[in-house]
Amino acid sequence: MMKKIAMFATLLVIVAVAYAQKPSQLPVPDLPIDERTNLVTYQDVVKQEGTPQVLYDRALTWVKKYYKNTAEVIKVSDADKCVIEMRSSVRIFSKQKDGTMMQKNIVYYTFKLECREGRYRYTITNFNEKAAAAAPIENWFKTDSPYWSPSQYEWLNQIDEQIKKLINSLEEGMLPPEVFEDEW
Repeated sequence: MMKKIAMFATLLVIVAVAYAQKPSQLPVPDLPIDERTNLVTYQDVVKQEGTPQVLYDRALTWVKKYYKNTAEVIKVSDADKCVIEMRSSVRIFSKQKDGTMMQKNIVYYTFKLECREGRYRYTITNFNEKAAAAAPIENWFKTDSPYWSPSQYEWLNQIDEQIKKLINSLEEGMLPPEVFEDEW
């Protein structure tokens, strides 16, 4: 009996060591961090032909196509200043032991679109996990925290992937519409 217990304990230690991942062994997710605010922030100025009003109209059209419930997402829509401010979310998932993915939580973010002559700027920031109290995702980079786990790096990568898809969709939506000429 003691031999079986010792063998089981040894096996348990081997499995624990094999599955233990140290933060130094994991690649740190490459999310953009604003040097001034220390927040994860996706921001870029994109050159695009058009007046501020034309770009604003395109942006508003894109927002209405991309988001299902624009009344809930749009917080400010100022046609005079050509600015749209939004609050939306992405979902993060955890991998289960059987390999399936289960929704872990929702991460909210703010999204601002500003249009000027020949360019627009997007700013996506203030990422917070929906929980009992809003928890900024920047905490997931803190590997010295007693609450840190390797899955937090995976969640950061999931957020990054979803935001990059959003940005690609925005950039496509901000292109001038194709003009179809029916030459017959």
